[in-house]
Amino acid sequence: MQKPKEGLLPVLLFILSSLATVFLTVFCMSRFRSGFLYEHAATITSAAVGIELIYIAAALVFLLRRCKTVFKFMLTGLVLAALLLLILLVLQLTGLWERIDSVEGLRELIASTGAWGPIVFILLQALQVFLLPLPGVLTVGAGVLMFGEWQCCIYSYIGILAGSIVAFGIGRVVGYRAAAWLVGRETLDSWLQKVKGKDKSILTVMFILPIFPDDLLCFVSGLSTMSWKFFIVMQLIARAISVAMTSFSLGGKIIPYNTWWGILLWALIAAAIIAVFIVIYKKGEKIERWFFGLFRAKKKGGVELREGPAAEQSGTNLNKDPAAEQSGDPSKAPAADRKNGDTKMKEPPAQCPAKDAKEKEGGKTER
Repeated sequence: MQKPKEGLLPVLLFILSSLATVFLTVFCMSRFRSGFLYEHAATITSAAVGIELIYIAAALVFLLRRCKTVFKFMLTGLVLAALLLLILLVLQLTGLWERIDSVEGLRELIASTGAWGPIVFILLQALQVFLLPLPGVLTVGAGVLMFGEWQCCIYSYIGILAGSIVAFGIGRVVGYRAAAWLVGRETLDSWLQKVKGKDKSILTVMFILPIFPDDLLCFVSGLSTMSWKFFIVMQLIARAISVAMTSFSLGGKIIPYNTWWGILLWALIAAAIIAVFIVIYKKGEKIERWFFGLFRAKKKGGVELREGPAAEQSGTNLNKDPAAEQSGDPSKAPAADRKNGDTKMKEPPAQCPAKDAKEKEGGKTER
């Protein structure tokens, strides 16, 4: 009875996600009140629904032909599309979408919170990594207008770093199960074993370069062989670079685009990014071993320093020669041990009490 249920569940999920995707597309498009989507709502809705119907028909063909892996991939796409549209609908119904669909609107929303503005901005930056469908350039742009480059950089760094850790945790818990469901657990484990060690270097470079979707890469990293420690250290460095570049490049206040030295500086930054890409790609594993080896060496040195005083208090001589102890030759023993031995030899031998008593009685008889 379990096999029919397992085969029926993907079919039911496929039907529900297909209907939800088409319905939510039409409903969400009808609720836009301004902007490009509002002006071309009819054309965009017709094109979107047509593409969705072709996608659903193709998935149905793969289902009937029992191409399970391809069907599961397409089913995953439908479910994700339905979830994103559902989040968009909630934002529209609550009125938040009209306030966050532009830099100025998002700035007014954060300013309306008063003293809680920095906390709200940090929360938005964290949520946009793994939940809210907001581009990072939009939120950083609003932060630059409201707080300035330096404060926006600090707040964005805190929020994006927290959101990245949450996204990595989701990818580590849910991502493996989803991928195992798509391609099979044995196939996934075999693939992960083959790319072990290489995926970390490639993902690190992709996080540093500004052309890749960092938020999506956090989920992918959770599926890779990357450890928690490596991911957090890598995010501390990579996010600092990306957030600083985005904050200070918007508007060109720190590094302008309309001067020769600004263009030259941006070219040098691009060359540095390419160089980092090449170095990490070729020497990624060695750099990782060297970096974490520093922490292990410091820890080992701290243990040795703590053992020294403890050994002195216990009176244990760490310089004893085991060969000398086994042979019993005092000449091979350390100086301290030979000195103690000489002192013991000079002590007078203990006298027998019975012998002393006989000598005393003999003395009395002579008298």
